[in-house]
Amino acid sequence: MDIFKPDSKFMNALGLLANLMIVNILTLLLCLPVITAGASLTAMFYVLMKIANEEEGDIPQQFFSAFKANFKQATIIWIIMIVVYAVMFVDWRITRMQGDQFSGIMLILLYGAIIVIYLISLYVFPVLSRYKNTIGGTFKTAFAMAVYGITGFRTILCGLINFVPLILLYLLGYAVVPVFLAFCFSGPGYARTLIYRNLFRNYEAGGQEKQPSEEEETE
Repeated sequence: MDIFKPDSKFMNALGLLANLMIVNILTLLLCLPVITAGASLTAMFYVLMKIANEEEGDIPQQFFSAFKANFKQATIIWIIMIVVYAVMFVDWRITRMQGDQFSGIMLILLYGAIIVIYLISLYVFPVLSRYKNTIGGTFKTAFAMAVYGITGFRTILCGLINFVPLILLYLLGYAVVPVFLAFCFSGPGYARTLIYRNLFRNYEAGGQEKQPSEEEETE
């Protein structure tokens, strides 16, 4: 049958699912030590962008190459984000316990800050995986892309997509656990990559220096 030809849409879809499963397993395993989660997510987005642009090669090799190349910066960024979220959580708990009119205003401001930080976090590791920059520059670029992406609802859509696996797990329970473990990171990550890759292309048109490819690294 035509659907089983190597270049058929069906076989291409199966190949994509297999690649996403490999990426997800690698990401999940390297997120388990927690401290390495930032580098793992950065490597995941590096490979997912390759897949989205049909540039994928040896996925494990690409993943570990990006993991190693970005480990230091990704880990520092990850620690910064954990600290920021922890501070926000403590502030939220303290403000909730006060219960006066001033605390209500503070809660609104706090929720606004949490949303802004979350939107920046949607882009910070994809940006790090794609471009050479300082840590501060990476955050600035992530913020700029988050703001620009809001105009086309891309940032909002990316923020909602992240919750799809958790919602399905909550609604369907144990029935979707195998699917959850196979695609919980790479599924939403790939969808987000398709949504915002044009942002990256526009940014690259402005002369931003990209990460070197495997071929460039070996020269």
